[in-house]
Amino acid sequence: MKEYLVASLLFFYLVTYSSATLVDGIVTLSWSPNEQVPIVDRFLTSNTKIELKILCREVLSNASVTRDQIKKKLYKLDQTIKDTTIKVRGRIGRIVGCLPLQSDALISTPKEDKNLQKDFWELYYEQIWKEMEQRTFTATQSDCDYSGTHLYIEEYSDIKKPEISPEQASNLRSQRTETNKKKKIRRASKEQSSPLANGLRSNTGTLSTWSDGYYLIEIYAPEVTGSDNPTFDVDVTVSMKNRHGGYITADEYPALVFYAVMCAIYALFAILWFVWCAFYWKELLKIQFAIGCVILIGMVEKSAFLAEYDTLNRNGYKVHYAIVTAEVLSCLKRAVSRMLVIIVALGYGFVKPRLGPLKQKLIAMGILYFGIATTEAILRINTKHDETNNKILISRIPLAVIDALMYYWIFTSLVATTRALRLRKNLLKLNVYRHFTNTILFAIAASVLFMIWSLKSHLFTTCITNWREFWVDDAFWHILFSIILLVIMFLFRPSNNNQRYAFVPLLDHSDNDDNEEDEE
Repeated sequence: MKEYLVASLLFFYLVTYSSATLVDGIVTLSWSPNEQVPIVDRFLTSNTKIELKILCREVLSNASVTRDQIKKKLYKLDQTIKDTTIKVRGRIGRIVGCLPLQSDALISTPKEDKNLQKDFWELYYEQIWKEMEQRTFTATQSDCDYSGTHLYIEEYSDIKKPEISPEQASNLRSQRTETNKKKKIRRASKEQSSPLANGLRSNTGTLSTWSDGYYLIEIYAPEVTGSDNPTFDVDVTVSMKNRHGGYITADEYPALVFYAVMCAIYALFAILWFVWCAFYWKELLKIQFAIGCVILIGMVEKSAFLAEYDTLNRNGYKVHYAIVTAEVLSCLKRAVSRMLVIIVALGYGFVKPRLGPLKQKLIAMGILYFGIATTEAILRINTKHDETNNKILISRIPLAVIDALMYYWIFTSLVATTRALRLRKNLLKLNVYRHFTNTILFAIAASVLFMIWSLKSHLFTTCITNWREFWVDDAFWHILFSIILLVIMFLFRPSNNNQRYAFVPLLDHSDNDDNEEDEE
């Protein structure tokens, strides 16, 4: 009993409720005299096409509104701009060593002292640029053109090697980590040198990346010439299309493929379960309807995540309601799946004919879990730098408590159910629950091993380079539950002998068992 409790608590308290944060593949940059130079940071594949387009607007107009009007071909600049040349300069850098931990920079200076924080940011990024392979570029365009053409690339330099070696950068980062014992944001890079042969100049209107990795794109304020007193602002739209033809970043592309595969897997689950139920529909048990419900919710959840990722990949922009819908469906699936495992562990329909007072308790726990999980998810997706935000961390405490209570309930119920079956000497049902218990124990062991690996690889280290594995942090839990669900499907699948698994009163147990053995 104690071993089950310790295992369940260990299983939960190491779990982190984090989800990969999608970022736009198309970004519009604006400049202000009092603000820092805007920087775009992304994980990009090699041969990613980076296109720059200008957006001219009145000084007082809103950049996002103007961009939307241009998309719909409704925007027209009030004034006619002729004989004007707009020049954009910038640089692109790729980390060749360890990942820069941006959260250290975010919390290293008092938020009240804005000047000190601004100076620290400048020093921090200058240090990062010294760790990067760099290429500078110059792009120009005549007048303000909304035809959809991108800026003409006049110059794209060869690759400049980092000023600081990866080893030196790792030592400097270790020193900063000792100063700031804070949690990191998921950012990383693959340590890999890039050949200068790929650093060819390009005048095709696009900038190309030269290797997979973590990139910073820094663009300086556009220079407007040919107009003595320009009365318009110039923004620059940066679009990053990967070698696969989409806008999703390199670290999230595997997740897109993963959710597509999971959709297919859950579709197969649904087809298999429907066929089983169709063949033996006269002998279905209530627990089998619950399993079908979980499969359906899981299939809808994976479809929502796939739609979220695919929309970003095709259009370059996140759709907020799609993200919220996917997260809410995920919370619903997590709540219902936990309720299903509790129902199975209680032996409903197998050891108990009805749940009685436990039914209200189970429904209340499910609703409470769904509400708290949804609150945490909404806060997480609407808060920048969620790993260092106190509201997110506080919202995870009640979620941890209720989840731990659910795991405790599962294991105590399993112990009680197997004990009851052992006393009744019902070997048929006892064998089913032994398989189910072994599956849960396997899930715990796999979870603990995975979390140890994850903590070692992503938290207890000062040099992170395995950014290609970030998607596994979320995918693992989906895969693990899918395995548990598949085992439940096979253990409690509809069959000709469905009634052999149905509840039999204790007084009639021996007779029923004997009859079943004679029928065999």
